[in-house]
Amino acid sequence: MATSFSSIHNLEARIKELEIVQARQMAELKISAVGIIESFSPSNMLKSALKDVVHSPDLRSTAINAVIGIGAGFLGKKLYVGNSRNVFKKITGTAVQFLIANFVRKKIPAIQNNNLQHNPAE
Repeated sequence: MATSFSSIHNLEARIKELEIVQARQMAELKISAVGIIESFSPSNMLKSALKDVVHSPDLRSTAINAVIGIGAGFLGKKLYVGNSRNVFKKITGTAVQFLIANFVRKKIPAIQNNNLQHNPAE
């Protein structure tokens, strides 16, 4: 079984071409992997989420309503508990915080709709 010199030479040339292609693809894969890893970093995920909130009016108003509700809940808890060290009062303060936050979060859209009905210029 004799193989010609030209076919061996062609085979070696093709192997070298494929090795070059493989090296280039490996470099591209590494660059792509670095980009993917950077996109999954916590800071980039937070930036992406904030961009989504800013560009989505429904999501933005929902986020604002949630923040207002949470703030009202914290304020209610602080007013109820104050500087008390009583464990029972702190536990009920957490319940008060949760109830106030949910109440305010649910009432904000009704207040906004009521405000829009009274002020048609907006």
